[in-house]
Amino acid sequence: MRNEKESISNSFIKRIFGFSMASWVNCLISFIATPITTALFAPSELGKINLFVSYINILVPFAYMGFDQAYVRFCNEPCGKNTAKSLFRLCLHISLILSAAVVAVIVGFGKRLSYNIVGNYSFAIVIAFCVYFLATVLLRYTGLKARMENNVKDYFVQAVSSTTIMKLSFAIVALQYPKGEIAIIFKAALLFFCALFFGVRAYIKCKGDKCDSSKPVMTELSRFAIPLFPTVFLSMLNTSLPQVFLKRFVDYEAIGIYSNAGTIAGIITILQSGLNTFWTPFVYEYYKQREKIQKMHRMVSFVLIAFALVLIVCKDLVYYILVDKQYWASKLIMPMMLISPVCVTIAETLGMGIELSKKTYLKLPVYCVNIAVNVGACVILIPQFGMVGAAIASALAALSMLIVKTIIGERFYKCSDNYTALVLGMAILLAVSAIGCVAQARWIGTIAAWVAILALCLVYRRTLKELTAVVKGLIEGWLGKRNAHK
Repeated sequence: MRNEKESISNSFIKRIFGFSMASWVNCLISFIATPITTALFAPSELGKINLFVSYINILVPFAYMGFDQAYVRFCNEPCGKNTAKSLFRLCLHISLILSAAVVAVIVGFGKRLSYNIVGNYSFAIVIAFCVYFLATVLLRYTGLKARMENNVKDYFVQAVSSTTIMKLSFAIVALQYPKGEIAIIFKAALLFFCALFFGVRAYIKCKGDKCDSSKPVMTELSRFAIPLFPTVFLSMLNTSLPQVFLKRFVDYEAIGIYSNAGTIAGIITILQSGLNTFWTPFVYEYYKQREKIQKMHRMVSFVLIAFALVLIVCKDLVYYILVDKQYWASKLIMPMMLISPVCVTIAETLGMGIELSKKTYLKLPVYCVNIAVNVGACVILIPQFGMVGAAIASALAALSMLIVKTIIGERFYKCSDNYTALVLGMAILLAVSAIGCVAQARWIGTIAAWVAILALCLVYRRTLKELTAVVKGLIEGWLGKRNAHK
């Protein structure tokens, strides 16, 4: 019995490690891609590429309409006479039909869309948009299929292949033609062939079982899927809004520099991706042991805020290694851009009450507040302060999301026993980020960050002791096993 439990535990750990490994490799690809793309593309040209992806992210939820999540929900308990394989095909068919409708609208408004993305009408950009859109849908489903089948190898290969294309491959074109439009077309073509390969491969593997698309099945799937659409759409829209408003009120160069700051701030997603893989199964396993959940929340909050402050201290070194000089203006806003990923990740720990209570519809007011603050802040701040205003808007929206999600989630399950440390920690990070935006001399921001790290350690002194004990225990356990093998 004990060996069986150990086997299950080891299998679980291997799956977590396997699926999270793709995130780590993708982060490495981003680190490799950043100095190449910033050296080859002018900020205005990279701005066009990033704006193209932003519009894709805004529209792609209309193709999913929640049916991608319906596949995940019912994969192990298929509706009607469906099997897991036929359910995959059914949900994919629905999304492809919806995609065809979206593509028709895109073509109809192609001229306006092209002007919004690259500043002129290009039929090739419209076609590239449609192709990239369809590729994104296909890759979403094939990635989910691999995860639901616990197929680590397929998931890893697909995730790394698509990230390489999205982040790195189009830079090859820039050696000869460093133009945003050419890069977009090449990037879309490569991603489509990648998606076609994985999509056809997955579809062939799922052939044989007949799809049950009867009225009861479609009703059950729709009741679960469609209510998820607003939250997914608002989440995607919220992420892309600053780039859209920067295009309207400033220029492409500001988008390129702003996006570069977001890429550097995205280093913190190394921790975020690991937490997302670990946190939900951990909560469902230990939610009856509230002290464990609260302890882990404190540790997560401390590590995230501390890591953000360390990045601020090291930002000059990071930019020197990773970013071409023409993008160094983004150093001004990078500290403020760290607020969003920190808030999003901490909100995942404090909002688990929504999941545990099965009241997922309560995510809608969270994103409504988020989007309202983001739009209002962008309209007010970007015309006055440009990309600095966009960074502040992003931070304010993230903070509002954290507050609302905490208030709602903590009503159903207390993931924190004391909010004082978190409030002080976020205030410290916000103050250092603000100093970085307004300080004339670089050393002022660096000194402020060092002082902030010391203050954070003082605020989280109990958590620091707990974390030290955990790390010490892990090291001692590893050394013990190593000596036993010897």
